[in-house]
Amino acid sequence: MKKKLLSSILAAALCVPAVPMFTGCSPRGETLRIYNWGDYIDESLISEFETWYGKETGKEITVEYDTFETNEDMIMRIEVLKSDYDLVCPSDYMAERMIESGLAQKVDRRIFDMTDGFLYDGLADMVRPFDPNNEYFVPYVWGTFGIMYDTEYIEPGSEDMKSWSALWSKEYNKKILMKDSVRDAYSVAQIYCNTDKLSQLSNGFTDYNDGYRQELISYFSTISAAQVKTARDALVKQKSLLYKYEVDAGKADMLAGTTQGRLGLFWSCDSGLIMLENAGDHFYYEVPKEGSNVWVDGWLIPKYAGNKTAANYFLKFISLYDDEYDFAMTNFDYMGSSMASKAVMDDARAALEEDDGTDEESIFYGREEWFKQMYIDMMFPSEEILSRCAVMRDFGKKWSTELDSMWIDVKTL
Repeated sequence: MKKKLLSSILAAALCVPAVPMFTGCSPRGETLRIYNWGDYIDESLISEFETWYGKETGKEITVEYDTFETNEDMIMRIEVLKSDYDLVCPSDYMAERMIESGLAQKVDRRIFDMTDGFLYDGLADMVRPFDPNNEYFVPYVWGTFGIMYDTEYIEPGSEDMKSWSALWSKEYNKKILMKDSVRDAYSVAQIYCNTDKLSQLSNGFTDYNDGYRQELISYFSTISAAQVKTARDALVKQKSLLYKYEVDAGKADMLAGTTQGRLGLFWSCDSGLIMLENAGDHFYYEVPKEGSNVWVDGWLIPKYAGNKTAANYFLKFISLYDDEYDFAMTNFDYMGSSMASKAVMDDARAALEEDDGTDEESIFYGREEWFKQMYIDMMFPSEEILSRCAVMRDFGKKWSTELDSMWIDVKTL
């Protein structure tokens, strides 16, 4: 999940990668074109789909698969260049923008239908505000924002790490990594600047009630000039304490021990990836008590799709998990991220809870006692954790431009 914004609308236009040169010569009706984040699918499933599609429909299909680095790269291909991808995988706020702009087509429920109970607990409520009838957006991968830190330098379960204030603490001067992402940085700054109000509404962060949630949701769904200024001032103050800004390199640097960074703002999926490594046994992930963001990346069929029938069949395929097929679980095992499927998540959690860590192939083998529960809480956020999280909404083009300008100020001052 990568929600990095380019610094300006102009920069976005100038930085659009060249239109991919599809090398296949199959007729358009026999081709499925997918545009996805890198490392966002077990690519062995692509050939599996081609075989499965033939069995389902009696027709041949060839998948042409391309990847993007930012939501803005993707939307420029669709909105400006009118590229005829059949499936794209935007983040929540960009999916909302595409739906409202008429750039998305409805899913064909005759082919793929998200029945009641398909989505993991609470996930349907997270996306309902921008797709109330589940007509366009098919959740795929999701998770939270939090603080990941190195337990070789910071005590596991440290009280300091349970608050966003750790990212503004002089105690960790030049040890802090911050996402080079305006939306993520802005949202965390909003929560940090309103800690006292959120504490009062939640009785000292012990009761995440409706009043608290309404306030938290407002930071992710509404915006004003005053809020932008408040966030800007907080981020400028934070800047002198940072080791560096980063997007993707931070987790690998921490894993390799090639950075002075010991803690930072991370997506749960990235934290999970490095924890799967043998050397990733000394990292801890925490969703701060003040509140955080639930991000959801999912599939949309764009307006200019040339083969929406095949797109709908792919949505069905990638979600299959039953006695005959386990494509969705195969993908979960590869990605190491929280998935939208309730059935997959329930079975995966049960397997992890039963895992006693004695098998050398187990993720818990040879790891500290605290690791298992921390990892399960990260991968399968509890109702209590989700009660202090909200989905980021689209602020609209005007405010996106304002935020871009704010971020330029923060980075250059």
